[in-house]
Amino acid sequence: MFELLAAGFIIGLTHAVPPGPITFEVLRRGVIEGFFSSLKANMGAVAADAIYFTLIVIGIVQLINNPTGKLFMWVSGCALLLFLGIRGIYRVLAGKGNYKVEIRNGNGKGKGNGEMSSFISGFSICITSPFALIWWTGVFASSLAADLFSTGLLELISMFTGIAGACLIWYAIVGMVGSASRKFMDEKAMKIMSLLCALMMIVFAALLFYRGYGTFI
Repeated sequence: MFELLAAGFIIGLTHAVPPGPITFEVLRRGVIEGFFSSLKANMGAVAADAIYFTLIVIGIVQLINNPTGKLFMWVSGCALLLFLGIRGIYRVLAGKGNYKVEIRNGNGKGKGNGEMSSFISGFSICITSPFALIWWTGVFASSLAADLFSTGLLELISMFTGIAGACLIWYAIVGMVGSASRKFMDEKAMKIMSLLCALMMIVFAALLFYRGYGTFI
């Protein structure tokens, strides 16, 4: 069982470590709202991963792995990333981040007016991400198809536990880096960091659109 946990953990790192939309959302939450907010976004992403895992195990994933399903995921993913990026830029430029209050309090509990729930934000980014779909139907599902791992239910759950653990630990580190940086940043620096993270969301939206354009259009 430990071997499956370890294998799942290593595979999970291939899912979590490459920088992606979740990385920058967790970092942004850590910088603006503190560690606990970034942790909620982290948990939201893992909850979405749990849904992908369940769909693969019961075989329904094929319903969203067809041309129509992929088109829907592509459009939804691009739209969500673009929305989050534009919203993030607007909130910084409009001064709606309450940066001064958050630095002074340092408790990471402030969300700012109208800010999307951290958990829902992390969940939405991951569940509509074609990158996540590709990883789960590619790396994970192909590993099962190649009989690299035992496919008993208990063994699969153990492997997913390792994957979830890798994601939680890695993104917790990212969130801690963002949260710790609050102590060394003034209001201007925090706004710049938030702007950069928001811009990266737009960059990922553009890359995702470019990669899918030739396939779906």
